[in-house]
Amino acid sequence: MRIAFAVVVTALVGMGLAASAALAQEQPPPIPTPPGTPNPWPGKKFDVFFYVETLTASPGESIFGKAAPQRCTQTNFFARGERAVWHISAVNARKGTIITNEDVKYAYLKIPGMKNIGVTYTPHGRDPATAPWTWTARWDIPLDYPLGVVPFELVMKLKNWPKGKVATFKQIPISLEQMTVIGSR
Repeated sequence: MRIAFAVVVTALVGMGLAASAALAQEQPPPIPTPPGTPNPWPGKKFDVFFYVETLTASPGESIFGKAAPQRCTQTNFFARGERAVWHISAVNARKGTIITNEDVKYAYLKIPGMKNIGVTYTPHGRDPATAPWTWTARWDIPLDYPLGVVPFELVMKLKNWPKGKVATFKQIPISLEQMTVIGSR
């Protein structure tokens, strides 16, 4: 009985090894690195690369006294009366450097039907020495603001740019991904 069991186990192990060898595929050769200087993404095709996120505020921050159920949470849906918060990172894509307040002449958000909202460079946390710095803006959504998608635009002008040149960010036009004002939560 032990011999028969050993034969069966040996046969199963052998079949398993044969099957795994048959499934193993030869790896293709690696793609060679192109000659010349590397050109990191976004490939110097843009002057400024933006990362833009919208978040809920903490209770008590909105002038209207309303707040989302969870604070500091990424979302694109905001009820009338809540405060929307933007966190923005900006990189000089030509130089590969982070854009700070030292580099910017002005930065603001354009929201339909509203005055432009200033964008400032501040630490995200209590200790400026250890907190990450980010561009930020805040908007207390009026109680009568139209419901639906808010096609905001970020505008930023670097100090050394010629007259009329600005960098802009607009949301990708996918309705479920865009900032949206809802009636209530």
